[in-house]
Amino acid sequence: MTDLRSTVLSLPVVAVGVGALTLALVLLGRYWGLGVWGFALLAIPVAIAAGYLAWYRTLPYEPARPGPSATRIAPTEEPFEDPVQEADDLARGTAAGSSEEIPGIAEDDPEASTESKG
Repeated sequence: MTDLRSTVLSLPVVAVGVGALTLALVLLGRYWGLGVWGFALLAIPVAIAAGYLAWYRTLPYEPARPGPSATRIAPTEEPFEDPVQEADDLARGTAAGSSEEIPGIAEDDPEASTESKG
């Protein structure tokens, strides 16, 4: 799909063109005062869209090829650390009498805490 006809008739180009034609025909129907019959003009873009989709289905599929400047970047894999597994290991270690201490709240100034109590 690299020839000029395929580029000019690409799906986005035709979609915008059919949308613009539809809008123009609706506004033209309002200008002419056709009322509800103005929507009969929508048969034109619908026929164009149906014909285009029938033609588009016949095109062979060619996947996009990366350009010469495109380089593959290998994804960096970080080791996955499961927080649930870490919590289970920590719980098993403390339950088995491990020497690890559970962090607690420590007072910054022990004198200030005794003055406020008394």
